Amino acid sequence: MSDEARRIFEAAMRLPDAERAALASVLKDSVGEGSSLEEIEAAWVAEAERRRDDLRAGRTNAVPWQDVRREIFEMVERAREQRATV
Repeated sequence: MSDEARRIFEAAMRLPDAERAALASVLKDSVGEGSSLEEIEAAWVAEAERRRDDLRAGRTNAVPWQDVRREIFEMVERAREQRATV
């Protein structure tokens, strides 16, 4: 997740539940807007292949799932704590 996406996520997590739900719905609906399911699937396959190739070529490093999971839970917890203080 980019720094900008992380900042947006953390800001979104401070919103009330109803606003977060509305935002999540709008974001979900915006993904692939105007594209067919086949085009979306092809884009995902191309991205997965690009990432695989980058990994195999040493242009990027894998991150263990446990580390990613821990980071996600820490982000959610920080956002919850920030919401509690607002």
